[in-house]
Amino acid sequence: MHGHGQISAPSMPVRRQSGGATLRRAAAAAGLRHAAAAAMTLVLAAGLASPARAWHTIAEGEKGKLEVEGRLMFWGVSSGREVFGAAQDEEVRDFFVRRARLLIQGKPSDKLTVYFQLGQDNINQKIPTIAGSTRLPTEDTGFKFKDAYLNYKVREGFQVTAGMFKIPFLRSSLMSGFNQLLVDRALLPSLRPAREGSRDLGGMVWGNAGGFQYRTAIFDGSDQEDSNTGSSFRGSARVAYNWFTRETGPGYTGTSIGEKKILQIGAQVDAQNDRLDSRDDTTALAAKLRDYRSWAADVFYDQPIAGGRSAFTFEGAWLDRRDDYTDPTEPERRIDGFYAQAGFLLPGKVGSGRLQLAARWEELDSERGTVETETSRRTAGITWYGKGHDRKIQFDYTDRREEPVDLSDDEFRLSLLVAF
Repeated sequence: MHGHGQISAPSMPVRRQSGGATLRRAAAAAGLRHAAAAAMTLVLAAGLASPARAWHTIAEGEKGKLEVEGRLMFWGVSSGREVFGAAQDEEVRDFFVRRARLLIQGKPSDKLTVYFQLGQDNINQKIPTIAGSTRLPTEDTGFKFKDAYLNYKVREGFQVTAGMFKIPFLRSSLMSGFNQLLVDRALLPSLRPAREGSRDLGGMVWGNAGGFQYRTAIFDGSDQEDSNTGSSFRGSARVAYNWFTRETGPGYTGTSIGEKKILQIGAQVDAQNDRLDSRDDTTALAAKLRDYRSWAADVFYDQPIAGGRSAFTFEGAWLDRRDDYTDPTEPERRIDGFYAQAGFLLPGKVGSGRLQLAARWEELDSERGTVETETSRRTAGITWYGKGHDRKIQFDYTDRREEPVDLSDDEFRLSLLVAF
């Protein structure tokens, strides 16, 4: 969050202009289309070379099993200048590595799993270096551990996780960034704070009983020990129920691309008292304590059609967040919003893969005292699955509008993804 009532955006819109700017934008889109064609050739070659499952066993014996996996997501973005502030006087077009990951999973026994995910985001991305921006992504950069945790399975209905892992809040966040229906997540999942993106340090008790899954966790909360030693722990909880196909793991896979019928409904809460976090509030209010609360509900539906020759996927979520400052002179901040997105898997194959069309509608409102900001986004995209989520190309277009600043922008994003 930035400013009073303003919603920060993790993507990079393009200012709507006319004349020469329109021609430049069209040329940028054409350039991305040529890049998409070249990317499809590369992904097709990679997809023919190896199976869809990317985990590789590198050791197995008396001490258990050790597996590794690599993932790479490359982006091409056409972005405008208004959203970046007065210091930027021209449009920005950028190629960069959006996500690079190395996953390591060890299983010393049937009950114990140790999991590490290392990586870096936004490698050589020029956009966050532009001065004067107030709406740029705040996701941490630099090579680091994303996940580092162990999970002990006493039984299916009672498991314990400890370390750094994803907060049990919103299905979209619990799905990998590599498994999204469009190029990236909606803005809404980023509207509650975390230590590193969607992760925190702590412990969780969770389990499954039939189609029911529960998760309850305690975390360290905002990384603030040097400046606010009196803060409380952070608590998060999620419950979900699955019909048709059970999803019993700690993460979700996104659309099954016509292979499974899935219906899940979930509800969750995330809270911390006396919170102080400069990552979430960069104004003078960053130095003021607040009691933070977020509630949310979500739904996911995946329906194969004609025996998997086609498929329909729907995902939606609603969130309400409140920050009640301990200083009585500061008004409460409230953010609420929703998104709904759907995808349709086309029948037949395109080359050796499948083609899916998708769209998203998102509305967000932020209030702090008399200051109110309304943000809306409309996104349409296309995905080519070469080998499921392990080999795919995604392209989308977003129209964004914001009031009362009368901001009207659009953006183009191309994503090339390979897991190996």
